Amino acid sequence: MPSKRYGPLPAEGKEIPISVQAVEPREEMLWTAQKPAGEEAFPPCIKGIMAKASGEKGKHRTAAILASFLGQAGYSREGAKELWSAAAAAEERIFEEWFLKMHCPKCRAMQRQSKGYPDLGIADLGLCRPDEACQKFDSPVEYACRIHSLEDREKGALLHIKTQYRVRIFDWSTGQEGEIELSEREKETIEALLAEKSGQNDKILVYARVRVRGKLKPRFFLRDLQGPRRQMLSDVL
Repeated sequence: MPSKRYGPLPAEGKEIPISVQAVEPREEMLWTAQKPAGEEAFPPCIKGIMAKASGEKGKHRTAAILASFLGQAGYSREGAKELWSAAAAAEERIFEEWFLKMHCPKCRAMQRQSKGYPDLGIADLGLCRPDEACQKFDSPVEYACRIHSLEDREKGALLHIKTQYRVRIFDWSTGQEGEIELSEREKETIEALLAEKSGQNDKILVYARVRVRGKLKPRFFLRDLQGPRRQMLSDVL
């Protein structure tokens, strides 16, 4: 998932000097049904995907939506793979990346326009054709599993899928605090740079966002400090 910063995001390619104040883990859980929902209970959008209603257009987006949906709708890997293989026209890696690893998108996310995978908006595919029941639910999973209340949700199970890290920073360019949400690998990169920087008062940690394969990703590096630098305890974890 793309990294997030709570507060104004730096423009793409802009480099900002930062200090790290704290790193806090955040466990991400995936709700799954205990019993598989019957195909007759699937919402119109999922039925459309399985019927290949959009043809080849958006095949990676629909394949990802279907894989994530089947995982949360209670299907075993074997059962899900059989249904997915019959409907999807994408390579198998899409199934492996999304089944029981990603949340099925909410209806509002699917109803957006998309520039293409991995953005799962499907407004251009004509698959969102709400029936009378759609207005009662916020997502395809809730529709299929008939989740109307917290009590209904408690009938499912929570699966740990990953650990994200919320990093509190001080932005030296604005004098403001902020937060960035990072993956395990991105967190390890920051820690390695802080260890390298330890004891080197002529270095400062720099944060930027760069585009990788169409997605904005965080980039951290050390830069020589130019001019006098204010000191702050949050320079070191």
